[in-house]
Amino acid sequence: MSRSLTEQQKAFIQHFSRTGNATQSAIKSGYSPKTAEQQGYELKNKLSVEIEAETRRLLSSAVPMAVDKLTKLAEDDRVAANVRLGAIKDILDRAGYQAVHKVEDVTGKKSDKELEAELKHLLSGLMVGTGNIN
Repeated sequence: MSRSLTEQQKAFIQHFSRTGNATQSAIKSGYSPKTAEQQGYELKNKLSVEIEAETRRLLSSAVPMAVDKLTKLAEDDRVAANVRLGAIKDILDRAGYQAVHKVEDVTGKKSDKELEAELKHLLSGLMVGTGNIN
């Protein structure tokens, strides 16, 4: 459902998608500085669908550059290790690979007697030469 827009409206969409400033976008698009605040407010609301589409287009075109910067950051030995690791995690996260946080419940697989025996065994290994455990 495409509507026809004036050149001023198209320019407003372009400017606003880059800056987020409705008043300045209206002025840069050729609207009067005296009415720019009101015009910007109205245009921002009236053209919200087109602004969102343009903003998404701009963001998607910046993705390759951002990935390139993250990759260079991750590969740069002069950068602190924690920053490099963060860049690597960001790249993997954006690619859909997220850290797996796995917690395994082994208590449900063993009886209380088995768990108690295992605990005694582990504690006895830690307390070698200090006496027996019941």
